[in-house]
Amino acid sequence: TMGISPGWGWLLLPVCQALVVPREVSSRAGETLSLRCWYPRGYEAYNKYWCRGASRDSCHKVVETVGREAPRQRGRVSIQDSHVFCVVLLTVEDVSEADAGSYWCGVERMGRDLMEPVTVRVVPG
Repeated sequence: TMGISPGWGWLLLPVCQALVVPREVSSRAGETLSLRCWYPRGYEAYNKYWCRGASRDSCHKVVETVGREAPRQRGRVSIQDSHVFCVVLLTVEDVSEADAGSYWCGVERMGRDLMEPVTVRVVPG
């Protein structure tokens, strides 16, 4: 799998410098998918979101932080922002094959949002 290993190894990545997501993550159906999105220093208080869709202009928001660190949940999907490490954690519980597809990590700002794409693959359980 292309996922980030559990534990603190992910902290070795260059934090707080750019918007970075893994290009692709995979999970087995029925399991919990975790996905991290790093963002540049200075955007801590901005709204971060995950949206789904093939293009950045047509994707629709799945969940957002509204600029806070408190976790927010919508159905099986939750999002949490760590301002210290400039990282947003997305968690999808009980993943199904319907969850596979194109997603974007976004930072809402004046003008054009910062957005990076990630592909979610789901392997049958």
